[in-house]
This record gives sequence, structure tokens and C-alpha cells, in this order.
Amino acid sequence: MVLIDKKLPKRERIMLAAADVFARKGYLQATLDEIIELADTGKGTVYSYYKNKDNLFYTLVSDKNEQFVEKLRQVAQAPSSPFDKLEAYLCEMLEFLRRNDTLWQVLFYEMIGANRGWYFIYDEETGGDKLVVKWGAAPVQEEVDKVRRYLELVRSSFRLLEDILQEGVDKGVFKNAADRRGVHYAARHLYGGVSMAVFLGNDRTEDSAYIAKIIADRFLYGFAKT
Repeated sequence: MVLIDKKLPKRERIMLAAADVFARKGYLQATLDEIIELADTGKGTVYSYYKNKDNLFYTLVSDKNEQFVEKLRQVAQAPSSPFDKLEAYLCEMLEFLRRNDTLWQVLFYEMIGANRGWYFIYDEETGGDKLVVKWGAAPVQEEVDKVRRYLELVRSSFRLLEDILQEGVDKGVFKNAADRRGVHYAARHLYGGVSMAVFLGNDRTEDSAYIAKIIADRFLYGFAKT
């Protein structure tokens, strides 16, 4: 449990408390009462900023994600080669996920995961989402809208990786794909693989730039000798 300076503004204390509680308890077990107690503020103060737990969690991860995406956007728009952009993107991604690993696991597993028995997959025909119900009842529209909102947070960073790969293809420095879906699937698996490696791995002592260079090299050139 973190110690929060009571001299900090109330909203900042609430955000710090929320980050700590959600990271320790997950979304379902976290309570507003515990966040309020840790932030040392009144219940009315919290509800004046956030109408419920979901709104508080979304605000927390959205604020962090906005800063993350801005860094990635700067990488994607830099006047450098697609090779350098890919490596820089991966370095920023590793740094961010390492700093926010438990909180982003909550986002991935509880908010957009399949533990509820249903999830969305990429629809090749429409280029959008397709709802898949594996077990249990289908979700109500409120649940669907909630998951889509968190999915969009993740996609805001994912799309920039896809753009970098597509730029490499368009400039003829990356191998061409049959269509945009080929780039999409490559980006999706790279993004997901790096995320899971951070969540489940124990390589935190290695420098992010060093790991990013290895991933970019192997993703682009593989292991086979030519």
C-alpha cells in the first residue's frame, strides 16, 4: 500500500489511491471505500469527480494511456526510418508496460478479457468487431459498450504500431503484404506478444532499449540464415 501525501490536491490523491488499490485488488475486488480511505478524502468528494467505480477506473487508465499514446505518436511522426520507428515504438511500449504492468493486466484481463464468457474478435469482412459468446448468456448492451470503450483505449496505441508497419510496406523497405489485413495481423500479434511477455516475464532487469532492439531485429529478420 502506498503512502499518499495529504498535502496533494484531492483529485491527485484519489488517482494515486485508485492506481494502488486497482493494482493490488483488481477491478472486481477493489472498492471505492478503500480508495476513499487511502486518499484520505470524503465520499462526497470522490462522487463529485466520478459517478461510480467504472468511471474512476476508466479515468485512471485513460489519463495514463493518453500520455502513452502521445509518446507513440511522436515516434510514428518522427522523420526517421520505419526500422528506427519500430524499435523506438517497442522501447516506449516496454517502458510503459513495465511501469504500469499490474494496472494494465487488470485492463487486459478483467476489462477486455474473455473471463466473462464472451469477447470480440477482428472481423475480416467488415474490418470491425465481431462478438463471440463462448459460454453463458450474451451480454447486455451496457456491457458491450463498456468493453468497447476499454478496447478503444488499447487500440489507440495499437493503431500506431500498425501505421508504422504499413509505412514500411508502402515505402518498400518492409516485405509487402497481400492487403492491409496482413499488416494488421502482424501488428496485432507483435503487440499482444510483447504485452504478454511483460505481464508474465521476469526480464525487468534488462534495459528496455536492448530488448526492443532484439524484438525488432527478430520480428523483421527472423532466425533463419539467408
